[in-house]
Amino acid sequence: MKKKIGKIVFNLIILLFLVIQLYPIIWLFMASIKPTVELSSTPFALPHNPTLNNFIKVFSDGKIGFYIWNSIKVTGISLLLIIALSATAGFALAKFNFKITKNIYGFFTFGIMIPVQITLIPLFIFYSKLGVLNTSFSLILPQVGFALPLSVMMFCSFYGFLPNELLEAAIVDGCSTYRIFAKIVFPLARNTIITIASMYSILIWNDFIFANTFISDDAAKTVAMGLKDYVGAFGNVDWGSTFAAITITILPPMIVYFALNRWVTAGMTMGATKG
Repeated sequence: MKKKIGKIVFNLIILLFLVIQLYPIIWLFMASIKPTVELSSTPFALPHNPTLNNFIKVFSDGKIGFYIWNSIKVTGISLLLIIALSATAGFALAKFNFKITKNIYGFFTFGIMIPVQITLIPLFIFYSKLGVLNTSFSLILPQVGFALPLSVMMFCSFYGFLPNELLEAAIVDGCSTYRIFAKIVFPLARNTIITIASMYSILIWNDFIFANTFISDDAAKTVAMGLKDYVGAFGNVDWGSTFAAITITILPPMIVYFALNRWVTAGMTMGATKG
């Protein structure tokens, strides 16, 4: 009886957390299809007269498409560089015994402790002198730099559980180091790759602090920066269009996460236990 009651209480607590997590998203979708008058009078009620005018208004100005394309470009290039650099660096640190291997690994570990905020002014000055402000490069470089420490650690953790006998057998068969990595090691790291890609795709897509610091030109804005367009004079906000734009911008990361959730869970637990 006690176990049954405990299980019921546990399920109720989980359900409560689920409702707390899902309610803002459900409310956002409902608010995005409400007329402006209804949204201001009854913001928390179900929509009585659903409309798609908010979405039509967002797409009609033509800006949201450019913002989404800029976010896709920055996110895609950043992920390719993060995975390529961290996968190769992690393999070298995990399987090659150099004298400075531990020092290099410690260097990457130290990078996790550096706050993003203290790098904004130095990076802004550096970009200003190079003339790369208001470009995708100004967003890609810090995203890759701050993602590498954790990504390298995750790859090192996975590679540590790959048996050396597998690599030695490939060497005996005549495989070069590059071929071993490309044909054997990298494909086996699929769960880790998907975990890193899904995690950082959401973080990079939603980034505001770098975009707000380095981007001022409309042509280079990402979706996170583009949402500021719906704030008018004296702080007036077109809430209907704003909620519709937010709904559009959160759909891609949500689709990516739920599509890859199974591999993300497996990647997070990879290396926690053997066998």
